Amino acid sequence: MNKLLFAFAAACVFTGSTAAQMKAPPKEALMHRQNNQTVVLWPQTSVTLAPDTVLFFERVDDSRCPPDVFCITAGKIVYHFSLTFPTGQDTLIVTTGQEPFDLEPAKPTYISVQRPDLVITLATIPPPPQPSNTPPPPPSPVRLTVSQAPSESR
Repeated sequence: MNKLLFAFAAACVFTGSTAAQMKAPPKEALMHRQNNQTVVLWPQTSVTLAPDTVLFFERVDDSRCPPDVFCITAGKIVYHFSLTFPTGQDTLIVTTGQEPFDLEPAKPTYISVQRPDLVITLATIPPPPQPSNTPPPPPSPVRLTVSQAPSESR
C-alpha cells in the first residue's frame, strides 16, 4: 500500500499536477475580455452591432496618385462611416443620434465617443491605385474588426 501511495505522489510531482495550480482566472481578466467580430460591408450598406447600435458604411474617397502619373502629394484613401444610436424617447417617437467617423490605413482604429466600449478597426488592405487612363474600379467591400466589451448579465 505504501508503494502505491509513493508511486501516486511521485506521479503528481513529475507531471506537475497539484491542486494549487488549478486556479480560476482572476475576475479582472474576465471583466476585460472583449467580444471581437469581423464585419464586411459594401458602400451604402449597414450592419447592426448591438440592439441599439447600427454601423453604416457611407463611401470611400481615394485621392492616391495613379502609378502612371507624377504627383506632388501621394494622396490617401479614406473610408467614411457613421454609427447610429437611439438618444431618447418621447412618447411614441424615438430620436437617434449619429456619430460620423473616418478610417484610413494611417489611422485604422476608432473608439466611439458615445459608447467607449466600442472599438472599430480597419482590417482590409486597400486596393492598389488605378492607372489614370482606366475607368474607376467597381466598389469593393471593406473588412472591419469590431470589439465590444461583453454585456454583463444581471
